[in-house]
Amino acid sequence: MARVAIALERYRLAHGDFPESLDVLAPQFIAKLPHDVINGQPLHYRRTSDGQFVLYSVGWNETDDGGEVGLTKKGYLDISQGDWVWRYPAK
Repeated sequence: MARVAIALERYRLAHGDFPESLDVLAPQFIAKLPHDVINGQPLHYRRTSDGQFVLYSVGWNETDDGGEVGLTKKGYLDISQGDWVWRYPAK
Protein backbone atom coordinates (compact mmCIF):
# COMPACT_ATOMS: atom_id res chain seq x y z
CA MET A 1 0.00 0.00 0.00
CA ALA A 2 2.92 2.35 0.60
CA ARG A 3 3.91 2.14 -3.07
CA VAL A 4 0.35 2.98 -4.13
CA ALA A 5 0.19 5.86 -1.63
CA ILE A 6 3.43 7.24 -3.09
CA ALA A 7 2.00 6.93 -6.61
CA LEU A 8 -1.13 8.75 -5.45
CA GLU A 9 0.97 11.59 -4.07
CA ARG A 10 3.00 11.78 -7.29
CA TYR A 11 -0.27 11.97 -9.25
CA ARG A 12 -1.53 14.74 -6.95
CA LEU A 13 1.67 16.73 -7.42
CA ALA A 14 1.37 16.40 -11.22
CA HIS A 15 -2.39 17.06 -11.49
CA GLY A 16 -3.31 19.07 -8.40
CA ASP A 17 -5.73 16.51 -6.96
CA PHE A 18 -5.96 12.80 -6.21
CA PRO A 19 -7.44 10.64 -8.97
CA GLU A 20 -10.98 9.30 -8.99
CA SER A 21 -9.64 5.72 -9.34
CA LEU A 22 -6.36 3.86 -8.99
CA ASP A 23 -6.43 2.71 -12.63
CA VAL A 24 -4.99 6.00 -13.91
CA LEU A 25 -1.79 5.54 -11.88
CA ALA A 26 -0.25 2.80 -14.06
CA PRO A 27 2.12 2.93 -15.80
CA GLN A 28 3.12 6.59 -15.36
CA PHE A 29 3.15 6.76 -11.55
CA ILE A 30 3.53 3.06 -10.69
CA ALA A 31 4.56 0.25 -13.03
CA LYS A 32 1.71 -2.06 -12.00
CA LEU A 33 -0.97 -1.79 -9.34
CA PRO A 34 -0.47 -4.42 -6.63
CA HIS A 35 -3.39 -6.51 -5.45
CA ASP A 36 -4.64 -7.00 -1.92
CA VAL A 37 -2.28 -9.51 -0.26
CA ILE A 38 -5.19 -11.12 1.60
CA ASN A 39 -7.67 -11.92 -1.17
CA GLY A 40 -5.79 -11.14 -4.40
CA GLN A 41 -8.42 -8.57 -5.45
CA PRO A 42 -7.69 -4.92 -6.23
CA LEU A 43 -7.02 -2.66 -3.26
CA HIS A 44 -9.94 -0.48 -2.21
CA TYR A 45 -9.64 3.26 -2.74
CA ARG A 46 -11.83 6.31 -2.47
CA ARG A 47 -11.39 10.03 -2.35
CA THR A 48 -12.86 11.72 0.67
CA SER A 49 -15.07 14.81 0.67
CA ASP A 50 -12.13 16.93 1.87
CA GLY A 51 -10.03 15.98 -1.17
CA GLN A 52 -7.88 13.39 0.58
CA PHE A 53 -8.10 9.59 0.23
CA VAL A 54 -8.58 6.26 1.96
CA LEU A 55 -6.70 3.22 0.63
CA TYR A 56 -7.23 -0.17 2.22
CA SER A 57 -6.93 -3.95 2.20
CA VAL A 58 -9.71 -6.17 3.54
CA GLY A 59 -7.45 -7.36 6.38
CA TRP A 60 -7.32 -10.70 8.18
CA ASN A 61 -11.10 -11.04 8.43
CA GLU A 62 -11.30 -10.99 4.59
CA THR A 63 -14.32 -8.68 4.79
CA ASP A 64 -14.67 -5.24 3.27
CA ASP A 65 -15.44 -3.14 6.33
CA GLY A 66 -15.59 0.08 4.31
CA GLY A 67 -12.12 1.26 5.27
CA GLU A 68 -12.74 1.07 9.00
CA VAL A 69 -9.97 -0.05 11.35
CA GLY A 70 -10.80 -2.80 13.85
CA LEU A 71 -10.62 -1.77 17.50
CA THR A 72 -10.92 -3.65 20.79
CA LYS A 73 -13.54 -2.61 23.35
CA LYS A 74 -10.83 -0.52 25.04
CA GLY A 75 -10.07 1.29 21.76
CA TYR A 76 -6.81 -0.45 20.89
CA LEU A 77 -5.97 -1.62 17.38
CA ASP A 78 -7.24 -5.14 16.64
CA ILE A 79 -5.60 -6.37 13.41
CA SER A 80 -7.83 -9.45 13.33
CA GLN A 81 -10.86 -7.21 12.75
CA GLY A 82 -11.59 -4.40 10.31
CA ASP A 83 -9.54 -3.33 7.32
CA TRP A 84 -5.87 -2.43 6.97
CA VAL A 85 -6.17 1.26 6.20
CA TRP A 86 -3.88 3.92 4.75
CA ARG A 87 -5.71 7.17 5.31
CA TYR A 88 -4.29 10.44 4.07
CA PRO A 89 -3.79 12.48 6.02
CA ALA A 90 -3.62 10.13 9.00
CA LYS A 91 -6.26 10.89 11.62
